[in-house]
Amino acid sequence: RDSSRKKNFLRQSLFTFHNKCQFMLKVALDTSPYAKLLLDAMKHSGCTVYKDRHFSCEECDGSVSGGFDAATSEIVLCQNNIHHQSHMNRVVAHELIHAFDHCRAHVDWFNNVKHLACSEIRAANLSGDCSLWNEILR
Repeated sequence: RDSSRKKNFLRQSLFTFHNKCQFMLKVALDTSPYAKLLLDAMKHSGCTVYKDRHFSCEECDGSVSGGFDAATSEIVLCQNNIHHQSHMNRVVAHELIHAFDHCRAHVDWFNNVKHLACSEIRAANLSGDCSLWNEILR
């Protein structure tokens, strides 16, 4: 019984939200066709993305899953709200679309609501956020 507790403690401590987020991010970047396509497109547009520099797993308020910080060109992934690989894949794709728009189209995020709306529509549509299955689950 004591060894069972030790195994559970070890498993929980090694696989914290942060570690799980980092692991799922790596899987998304290595296996998701959308992530690979977007990373390649950004590289060819002169905006190479580096996992350690451009992604951050953090605790977030509310039910938000992620965000793109235009000031730092960083994608924030909400480690306390992303629990499944399929969700991580969608969030990474969604935020990479914003990063791509920022790189390629020089979106004016803070002063032009049309730019923001267009990027949000593209990200929701292209990332899979608007799939029938996701709509049923909402």
